[in-house]
Amino acid sequence: MSGLKRSLFHNLFGLNLLLALCFLQPYISKASVFDFNLTVTSSDETCLGNGAIQMSASNTTPGSTIFYDLYLLPDSTNSIAQTTSNEFSSLQAGNYRVVATEVINGNETTQFQDVTINNLSEQLDYTISHSTVSDCDSTGVLTVNISSGNPVTYEIVSGPVTAGPQANNVFTNLPSGTYVIRVYDNCNDAVTKTYTMVLETNNLGVSESALPNIYDSCDSVTISNSVTTNNGNDIIYPLDVTYTIFPPDGSPDITFNQAISSDAPLSFVLNQTIPLFGNDIFNVSVSIMDQCGNVFESETEIDPNPKVVLNDVDGLCGKYLQAIFSGYFPPYTINFIDAPTDFIPADYNADYPGPFSESLNYFGDDENPVPEGLYMIEIVDSCGRTVTKSIEIVNEPVEPVFTSINTGCDTTVGQITISIPDRTIVLAQITAAPVTFQETLPFDITDFVIENNEDTLSVTNLPVGDYIVYILDDCGYEYDIEISVPEFILQDLFPISRPDCNAETGSLSLFSPNGKLETVVITSGPSSYSESFPVDVSNSINSNGGLYLFELPEGNYALSTTDICGNQISLDVLISAYQPTPFAYNLTRNCGSFNIEVFDNDPTVTGQTYWFQKYYPSSNSWGHPNTGVLYSEGNLPNTNNAIQLFNETPILNIFLTGDFRIIKAFQSFNDSSNPNSYCLDSFEPFTISENLIISGIYNLDCENTGINDIVIDAVGVQPFNFSIVSPISLDNGDNNIFSDLADGIYEIKVEDACGNIENITLNTENLLPLARAYQPEDLFVCSENGSSSSVFDLSSQNSQILGSQNPNDYLITFYTSQANANAGINSVNPTAYTNTSNPQTIYARIDHKTIALCYSTTSFLLRVGTYPNVSDSIEAFMCEGETATLTAPSGYLYEWSTGETTQSIAIDTGGSYSVTIKNSYGNFNCDAVQTFTVTSSSSATINDVAVTDWTSNDNSITVSASGPGNYVYSLDGVHYQEEPVFTNLTPGEYTVYVMDVYGCGIVTETVAILNYPKFFTPNGDNFNDTWHINNAGYEPELEVTIFDRYGKFIKNLHANDYGWDGTYNGYNLPTSDYWFVATRADGRVYKGHFTLKR
Repeated sequence: MSGLKRSLFHNLFGLNLLLALCFLQPYISKASVFDFNLTVTSSDETCLGNGAIQMSASNTTPGSTIFYDLYLLPDSTNSIAQTTSNEFSSLQAGNYRVVATEVINGNETTQFQDVTINNLSEQLDYTISHSTVSDCDSTGVLTVNISSGNPVTYEIVSGPVTAGPQANNVFTNLPSGTYVIRVYDNCNDAVTKTYTMVLETNNLGVSESALPNIYDSCDSVTISNSVTTNNGNDIIYPLDVTYTIFPPDGSPDITFNQAISSDAPLSFVLNQTIPLFGNDIFNVSVSIMDQCGNVFESETEIDPNPKVVLNDVDGLCGKYLQAIFSGYFPPYTINFIDAPTDFIPADYNADYPGPFSESLNYFGDDENPVPEGLYMIEIVDSCGRTVTKSIEIVNEPVEPVFTSINTGCDTTVGQITISIPDRTIVLAQITAAPVTFQETLPFDITDFVIENNEDTLSVTNLPVGDYIVYILDDCGYEYDIEISVPEFILQDLFPISRPDCNAETGSLSLFSPNGKLETVVITSGPSSYSESFPVDVSNSINSNGGLYLFELPEGNYALSTTDICGNQISLDVLISAYQPTPFAYNLTRNCGSFNIEVFDNDPTVTGQTYWFQKYYPSSNSWGHPNTGVLYSEGNLPNTNNAIQLFNETPILNIFLTGDFRIIKAFQSFNDSSNPNSYCLDSFEPFTISENLIISGIYNLDCENTGINDIVIDAVGVQPFNFSIVSPISLDNGDNNIFSDLADGIYEIKVEDACGNIENITLNTENLLPLARAYQPEDLFVCSENGSSSSVFDLSSQNSQILGSQNPNDYLITFYTSQANANAGINSVNPTAYTNTSNPQTIYARIDHKTIALCYSTTSFLLRVGTYPNVSDSIEAFMCEGETATLTAPSGYLYEWSTGETTQSIAIDTGGSYSVTIKNSYGNFNCDAVQTFTVTSSSSATINDVAVTDWTSNDNSITVSASGPGNYVYSLDGVHYQEEPVFTNLTPGEYTVYVMDVYGCGIVTETVAILNYPKFFTPNGDNFNDTWHINNAGYEPELEVTIFDRYGKFIKNLHANDYGWDGTYNGYNLPTSDYWFVATRADGRVYKGHFTLKR
């Protein structure tokens, strides 16, 4: 049912249902819709189109209605039929889905089940054989041998005799001839085959009698006759042979008889010695009779006289004579009845006039030609038989071939080339020249003869003007050749563009006749070219000064060139891509065979060859149609794995079935270093079957306009006959379109020119349109550079547009407007289209490749988005025991690795976090991923502060700290450094600061740098009255022992003692140096001395 009819059906049914519900409302207002049960079964397809699906619904709500929709999987979106009955009929094998919808009070519930209709039909096929009782039978028996299928009746539809339908597979009492046999199966389909029955009888051909080249007698000769079979059957022996001689004087006939009991099966040679009658001509006949009484005859005129063929043979400087003799009894003599006056036979054949025995003789040779003129010779053999023959010897003059050019860097001089074909130039002189020629005339130029090509002379650096060149060849012929060196004219370059092997690109070769190319620059070209103009391509110039470029996007190019002579030429070049022609061949289907012929008029490529192959499913490979030798894809086919075809030259009577293709191989300039590099293209494959095939039945409502026409796609030998046999009778002739059919079930019969018949049952409501364009998803790309245009591969939409339709049967084209799509004009490049607006609507059109009756269109959007402008990774830090906030750039959609979708997230542990940032365009996004590496930190732990002291200004502090953070160090809490060592310190008290750079805290520790006074003056003035270790209070366990200069113990001091006042046991000690030993808590010892002054 078409979409328009289905909509009308819904509307009318809904209106009726609404009226019924209004009437029954008081009774069903409290009713509810319950889940119902759906049961689906299938009837397999045993004949084409007789499959069916049965449905039943149980546990339905009283008063409800069940609708059934049918889908051909995998398409579960577009139903192919709808009904309220319990069956879908006239279905072909396949996978289906039945969706049942229960409707009541405006409420709906649905159930669905998938079901398979299996193909249980059997293809009818058979062979034919014949037999006879004896070799001489005039009639035979044809037997039809069924190899598959279910035959019902057999008939002979044409031949020497015909036979109506019968249940028996054997036909008797048939004469020889070609018969067309038709067998009907249980589906009323018929397969027709042609069989030629040749009965096992002789059909012999007898050649004329042949004489030997050389006789062995004057009175008799042995003649021979070839006997062959004309029908390909073996010769049936024995044979009786009769030779009859008819004497020339009218005397009684002479006969000879032979009995041939056996010989070769297909041919043999008869030999018979017969008498001769001097020089007289007479007739002889041969008659062969087989055991069935069949007679085969031949009669020949016998001429016993010698035969001669005279030929003139090309020598080096003229011609000589060849004589070929046959039908003679050696030896023989030769006599020249007529010859040129200067011809002396013995000068040309020392054995003249004979006698001769050999059948081949010469007068003259390569270096000794005979004079021109008429020759007549007479030959007399040993039996006195003669023959006369004449020939005229004419020596054709040799025409010189000469050219002149003026190219190169010096425009005042040029070059001449002269050839004397098949001769050697022994002398060459310039006898006339322009005044600018500097040499004395005549000027010998013999040295300019080309080595190893001595028939050609090439002279360079000749001033512009007219010349006469005298040439003498090795045969003594003289030539005066007038030739001119032309004025210099700057020649156009020679660009040749050919398609590449790659789609959408071409190749270019460029040569200069003025001098080798040195530089070539492409100054402009199509936008699809990958580089910015100008582009210097001089590195693609080969050693011969020619430019080869390949994989150039098709379009117009401007080039600027400079050759070796400094000539600068600019030119425009059009690069064209290869345009496939998938149907560049004619396929003619015959009954049991086919013809194939290539018709390829593609002028854009060169070196085309064509290769015919068959597909072998068991190996999933293509190969030679006859031998089965397989082909490796991508290689150039050859005669081992393919049959070579020639353009416009048909191959006739191919008795093969299966899938076939033609590969077109051609050359590009894409590999100038490899002349054997070829591009390959396959024409549209085709299938050959012995049987008639109905490959499809479609309705022609491609655009859902409500028309109810159907078309039959049949493959076989045309013309076809299309007819409806049920429920109406309609002979549609050769028209495969049935128009204005009412909805219903029809049985359609198709018959081809060979008498094959195929029947199919169809339901017009189940038929799919010939072409269906399904709505694809929009095409979306994300731009790296923020551009609003991009290159799209529109062909990537093909599978969505086709749905379940066979891509081999349909052509999809793309357009920028609905009007162009409807008209099928101005299609765009499907594999590399650049959008012109953003977004842009593209219209797709789908056509059946071989049935161009209707089309369908759809559309989709091209959209170019941009990626979010974000950095790839960010480092972040947090303090232990606290939380941190990670924030992505604003204005997008977000998907964090934690599952959150907000712009910011709070975290309480360090680690790696990622967020997918989405620039949203409805159903499409341009995504970028940003990664946060979060480091968890805390304040430091000071493990140790090491002090190096006891100097006045060269002391140091080294801090040892630990923790998960990154720390810096300071002695004032303001100025921090990364190194934990402080140097050049004076003695004193210091506070060490250790700070986490991520702000997770500062820890401190106070230390002192120790030192001691170098003298003290205990004189009671309250200045330097005592001696002690400075800052010793920071080391409570510090002990100091003081000695005099002689080592006598004086005093012990502790860290917190007041100091030494310069006394010993209450007595002042004198001015002198005193020594001390300081022992620190960690065991280190320091020794020093100081001065007591009074």
